Amino acid sequence: MLDVLSGFLVVITVIAVGFVVGRQQLLGPNAVYALNMFVFWLATPALLVNFLATADLADVFGENLAVVVLSSVLAGAVGFFGAHFLARRDVPDSLVTLLACSYCNGSNLGVPLVAHVLGDPTASLPVIIFQTAVYGPAVVLMLDVSTRRRRRREDGPGQVRSPAPRLVRELLTGVVGNPLIIAAATGVILAVVHARTGWALPAPVAEPVATLAGAAVPVALVAFGMSMAQVRVLGPSSPGRSVWAAAVVKTVVHPALAWVLARVLFDADGPALLAFVVVAALPTAQNVFTYAQRFGTNTVLARDAGVVSTLLSVPSVTVIALLLG
Repeated sequence: MLDVLSGFLVVITVIAVGFVVGRQQLLGPNAVYALNMFVFWLATPALLVNFLATADLADVFGENLAVVVLSSVLAGAVGFFGAHFLARRDVPDSLVTLLACSYCNGSNLGVPLVAHVLGDPTASLPVIIFQTAVYGPAVVLMLDVSTRRRRRREDGPGQVRSPAPRLVRELLTGVVGNPLIIAAATGVILAVVHARTGWALPAPVAEPVATLAGAAVPVALVAFGMSMAQVRVLGPSSPGRSVWAAAVVKTVVHPALAWVLARVLFDADGPALLAFVVVAALPTAQNVFTYAQRFGTNTVLARDAGVVSTLLSVPSVTVIALLLG
C-alpha cells in the first residue's frame, strides 16, 4: 500500500508542478498542445511497445478486458437513463452524458497514471483498445443517427443529408491511424514472437524505445497540470448538477461497478483487483468533448465533466489505493 500511495503522491506532485508552470506561462502559450502531441505520437506508443514486447497477453486481454467492457457499458447506461428519464434530455444529449460517465481517459492520463501508480502501463491497454475500436465508434454512429433525426424534426424532412459513409470512413481511418492502436498491435506481435521463440528487440532498437517510453509519464503529467491551469468551468451556461452527477458516476460509480464485477465474476483480489478499479476510476476523456462538438450537442457538459471528473479522480484513486493497495 505504501508503494502505491507514494507513487500516487509523486503523480500529484508532478501535476502540481505542471499547474504552476501553466499559471506562469513558462513554456509559452502552445506548450500544452506540443507536449500532449509528443506524448500521444511518440512517448506513449513507445511505452506500450516497451512493456508489451515481453508481456503475457493472457494477463493483458483476459479478465481485464471483460471488466472494462462490462463496467463501461453499465456506467454508460446509468448516465444515459439518468439524463434521458430524470433530466429529460433528448437522445443526443443523453448519449454525450453516457460517454461522460463511462469513456475513460485511458491514454493521455491513464497510461502514465497506471504506469507510475501500478507499475504496469498495459493495465490501461484494454480500455484504450475497447474504447477506440468499438465503444467510441458505436456511440458516435448513434450520435450521428440521433442528431440527424433531431435536425429533421427541427428543419423538416429532407433538410439534412446523411454523412454516414464519410463518418464510417473517418472512424475506420481514426482507428487504423491511431498511434496507440499501432503500438498495441506491434507490441502484441512482438509478445507472440517472444513467447514462441524467445526473440526480443535488439539493443539498438530497444534502448531508444525505452528512452522515449521513460518520457511518457513525466511529460504527460506536466502537460495535464498545465492544462488544468488554463481551463475555466462551471460558468453560468454550464448544467452544474448534471456535470457533477456525470463526474461522480465516472469516478465513483464506474470503479464501484468494476470492483463488483471483478469480485463476483473473477474473484479478483490484490494487485489485479486494484488495477481493475483504478482503470475504471480514470476521468472522462477529451474525446467526449470532441464528439459532442462534432455533433453540436451537450458540449458544455462534455467539457466541464472532463475537467471536474479529472479533479475528482485524484481523491477517488487515492481512496481506492488506501482500500485496495
